Amino acid sequence: MRNWIAFLCLGPLAGADLFSLVRQNDLAGIQAELKKGADVNAKDRRGATPLMHAAAFGTLDAMKLLIDAGASVNARNAFDATALIWAAGDAAKVKLLLDSGADVKAVTKQRRTALIAASVHDPAGESVRLLLAKGADPRGGDGSAAVMASNGHDTAAMIALLEKGADPNATGTDGFGFTPLMSAVSMNNPAAVKLILAKGAKADQATSGSLMVKKGKIALDKLTPLMLAAPYASAEMVKALLDAGAQVDARDIRGMTPLMLAVASETQDVEVMKLLLAKGADVNAKSDVGETPLDWARKFNNAAMIRALEGAGAKPGVPYTAPARAAGTANARTSVEKSVALLQKASTRFFLESGCVGCHHQNFTAMAVAAARSRGVPLDEATAAEQLKVVRGQWNGAQEILLQMIDPPGAFDTVVFSVLGMAAARYPADVITDSMVHYIAGQQRANGSWSLLGISRAPLEEGNIQRTALGVRALQAYGWPGRKAEFDRRTARARAFLLAETPKTTDDFAMRLLGLHWSGADAARIRDAAAKLRALQRSDGGWGQNANLASDAYATGESLWALHESGLGKPRDAVYQRGVKFLLSTQYPDGSWYVRSRSPKFQPYFESGFPFGHDQWISAAGTAWAAMALAPVVESVTAAVR
Repeated sequence: MRNWIAFLCLGPLAGADLFSLVRQNDLAGIQAELKKGADVNAKDRRGATPLMHAAAFGTLDAMKLLIDAGASVNARNAFDATALIWAAGDAAKVKLLLDSGADVKAVTKQRRTALIAASVHDPAGESVRLLLAKGADPRGGDGSAAVMASNGHDTAAMIALLEKGADPNATGTDGFGFTPLMSAVSMNNPAAVKLILAKGAKADQATSGSLMVKKGKIALDKLTPLMLAAPYASAEMVKALLDAGAQVDARDIRGMTPLMLAVASETQDVEVMKLLLAKGADVNAKSDVGETPLDWARKFNNAAMIRALEGAGAKPGVPYTAPARAAGTANARTSVEKSVALLQKASTRFFLESGCVGCHHQNFTAMAVAAARSRGVPLDEATAAEQLKVVRGQWNGAQEILLQMIDPPGAFDTVVFSVLGMAAARYPADVITDSMVHYIAGQQRANGSWSLLGISRAPLEEGNIQRTALGVRALQAYGWPGRKAEFDRRTARARAFLLAETPKTTDDFAMRLLGLHWSGADAARIRDAAAKLRALQRSDGGWGQNANLASDAYATGESLWALHESGLGKPRDAVYQRGVKFLLSTQYPDGSWYVRSRSPKFQPYFESGFPFGHDQWISAAGTAWAAMALAPVVESVTAAVR
């Protein structure tokens, strides 16, 4: 605990004790420290006060104690954030602060207001109404309150903001230019879409000003609401946009059309495709790299979709050639050692080339390294330590944006995969993980799920079952005592969502099993989920990413890991052994496994030191899954460190 305090605070010891006690929700301890004369307005090294920490990490009761003791409700940290901005998603905390004189119009250096931060949450309606009633400006800060509310999925909050004059075509300053309409269609919220259109939203307003990264521009320019609706939204949603004048053959910066994006997803809908074709969509349009809608449909291999496209005259554009067949590896220990060595090398190069942490490289590599270490497989510990340092460094610098509920690049997915990798590496809880969990919790939807739609990223970042399972894991791994009761409620809501959902892809089945296990579901329901995942195993011993695709290392490794992690897949089980044989027989001599990419790319391409060219990043993730699945069959020995 003292390590956490030393990292966090520059104030006097009494003030430091207050920060710690707030995090622990030790109300008696807080009272005792205040009686001793603790500085109620002490500041940590970023200028935040105990009240601000109580707003983000503590409870309403802790906040009351501090306010009664004279805590300044309008104290600002080095980024001009206030307790109200950090607490904006909790209506009870918002009311307490407003009743105590909190400034509703405070704006951070990141141009965030309490109203914008509140609007991210679901539900947000009560907080939004409280703030508006006190004079919050729906166009204040960067003007993105309406964008955040539509992304937050709370239609009531959206109505309240629009009635108070929020701009239905606002874009904020997120670097991409997403509008309220774009966020609403991304979240597949027909009611919000109709409302925003009725308020004058432009159906063809496109994104602009996409972020620049080390290797170039993120290719998310010129996206229209119809493009964001196409991969996930209902036919009703797509029809509403088309009726509002959306251009059926608009092209984004990659030359991708709504029809291409509609078939480049695991949530393909023939009715959506028919609507687009009926409006004149070009069935043979080509992207900037020459791919057609049929090329994209074949990557997912949905027979009904392919037949419908071919029936409309669709033709292929770019032929696909798989790499030469793998030679295989003799045993699990050799296999894991080779794959982890390759992953560590590629992970290092990926960061040097990109300057950022990649889910498929740093975070998945951290999990593979942890699995290998647990079985005494030789690995490069110095590189492992350096990579954890890199991940920690990224999120140390992002604490404030997370506390203000500002999406980092990659949004929820990037944060939660980092938490997964940090947990595998046994990174201790600190103010960095607290900030990450604060953001993750605030992204949960009212139905218990975590959602991020609009941009298809199969299989790594596509399913909300996966996001919900990983959200639960994050709360479990790094939740803290001050908000335990809340985290328990969130976990219960997530469990209910997972129990009600019907999985479609192998990732859905595997992550549903893990989510039920992590959330403490009934044992019978967990066994049933495991049985359904085992039933997907193919005659070759592997699993395919969906029912239409051949077995590969990504789906097989993930499935075996899910069975093992849940305690319902033992290394000596016949199912597990068949999966192991498949993985050993399909590994390449350099330690890699090949997985075909199925995500419309928006990151600038570069070589990471992993094989398979434009398929290398997802192949790295598949290789990590495979190594994690094989590690349990390796006999544990004393670790040899290279």
